[in-house]
Amino acid sequence: MVRRIACLLILFLAAGSAVRLCAQDDQDPLTPDEVQQVRDDAIHPNERIKLYMKFIEDRLTSIRQLAGNPDVADRKAQIRDKLEEFTHLCDELQDNLDTYDAAHADIRKSLKEVVASTAKWPAELRAAGTDASYDFSLKTAQEAAQSASEEARQLATEQDAFFQTHKDERHRNGNGPS
Repeated sequence: MVRRIACLLILFLAAGSAVRLCAQDDQDPLTPDEVQQVRDDAIHPNERIKLYMKFIEDRLTSIRQLAGNPDVADRKAQIRDKLEEFTHLCDELQDNLDTYDAAHADIRKSLKEVVASTAKWPAELRAAGTDASYDFSLKTAQEAAQSASEEARQLATEQDAFFQTHKDERHRNGNGPS
């Protein structure tokens, strides 16, 4: 019996390693340090949203720097990669917003910043210029930015209305993403 349990544990450990390897192949847009920061703020909705905003701003800064420096080796591929990271991070931000909203977490404070920042993203993305090698990634990033902006504005309105009628639930974290 002990032997069967040991074999079962080994199988679970092997399966877990395989899952982690596959997940790394998907090119997670977050660095290991960024992943740890997100985990550390799992129970702090406003801080976690601000982290995603910081990561997105970092990608936008990288895109501007790459676009302004034609001497960078493999510049077009790097711009494409940063645009794709931007898109993934926008999706992650929206997933977090949805989850926190469903849990009735009070994220009005960070939503104000999200609304202000997302309004600027389309113009900042245009700094990448146009090139056939990353046009699709640019278009996808622009759509993600527009979607995040619309969702943030809508969610800010909904949160204001919800917490106006549910004053006892103000300033609570809800059950955020893990």
